[in-house]
Amino acid sequence: MNRFGFKRILQAFLLSVLIITAAASASGDLLVHFIDVGQGDSELVQFNGTNILIDGGTRDMGPVVESYLREHGVSSLALVVATHPHEDHIGGLLAVLNDFPVGQVLDSGRAHTSQTYENFLTVIDQKDIPFAVAERGQTIDIDPRIKIEVLSPPATSFPDDLNQNSIVLKVTYNKVSFLLTGDAGFEAEDSIMAAGYDLKSTVLKVGHHGSSAASSSAFLSRVMPSVSIIEVGAGNDYGHPSQRTLNALQSIGSKIYRTDTNGNILVTTDGQSYDVTTEKQSWSTASTATQATASTVTWPASQDTKATSSTTTTAKSYDGPFVGSLKSDKYHYPSCQWAQKIKPSNEIWFSSSADARAHGYVPCGVCHPP
Repeated sequence: MNRFGFKRILQAFLLSVLIITAAASASGDLLVHFIDVGQGDSELVQFNGTNILIDGGTRDMGPVVESYLREHGVSSLALVVATHPHEDHIGGLLAVLNDFPVGQVLDSGRAHTSQTYENFLTVIDQKDIPFAVAERGQTIDIDPRIKIEVLSPPATSFPDDLNQNSIVLKVTYNKVSFLLTGDAGFEAEDSIMAAGYDLKSTVLKVGHHGSSAASSSAFLSRVMPSVSIIEVGAGNDYGHPSQRTLNALQSIGSKIYRTDTNGNILVTTDGQSYDVTTEKQSWSTASTATQATASTVTWPASQDTKATSSTTTTAKSYDGPFVGSLKSDKYHYPSCQWAQKIKPSNEIWFSSSADARAHGYVPCGVCHPP
């Protein structure tokens, strides 16, 4: 898709209010899944027959996300939210958009020059999926019992920073609420606080994988989450989550869950109390076979608890795809910091490590692919 096509979509589908029609369902529970996609984000929100997917991890995690969706009864998605166009958030959405019926895509409105984002827009265009741009003050109406607010980005976006322009959502079901922050950092947090929103939330999806550039003390003191969830990859090269962030969360008494240690994390609520269930699994791009599940921890929504749960740790492995540069002899995981620096015109993709090596490429010394 060219830039004119992108502009056309923005103009055609810019909405101040997004309305999603819920399908019939007997369940009165809200389910929010935090899917283990390694060093990336992916969340699934389910209520009353409606499914909303927020981000999809890196491109190689697309099959993992698809398998997870199918295992949890998802055959279509009313809404797909791309919090911002970094590869570790939208890469896996390419497969999902191709393989699932999607009612609408909600985008941050900040363009990116990467090939992944160009492919993302192309799929939306080819599938003729309605496209809207998020802006503070919008609401997403899936059911009169559920309130979903867009808290960020503001009308005047932050210059030259895709993370700060992440879509931030607050989902409220009676007494239980979720604050989903994408990769928003200090600037976005300050802007949201200045806008005067009620940020108190039961569950916080910690910003930017627990980076030291997010989750300020002032912000956390407004949110005061009973549960904090960090979506992060084991042994990642960014040092996520930072000890500063972990200390800050612990200082407010928040129970911390992490996808690198707990695996998939599911919060189920009837609006009065909530359950947290964790599921550690061994996955690859072809399989998501579950190895073990933890016992469920149940809390009243108003209770501040120190309860803990345990999980069984199993190895995770996958082999491809990988990306290299025509200007280098290294191949990388798509989420690698050096992969993110490759110009789209210089990208070369390999289906596996064997494919990369057959082309004369060697593993990156930072992300250490097989």
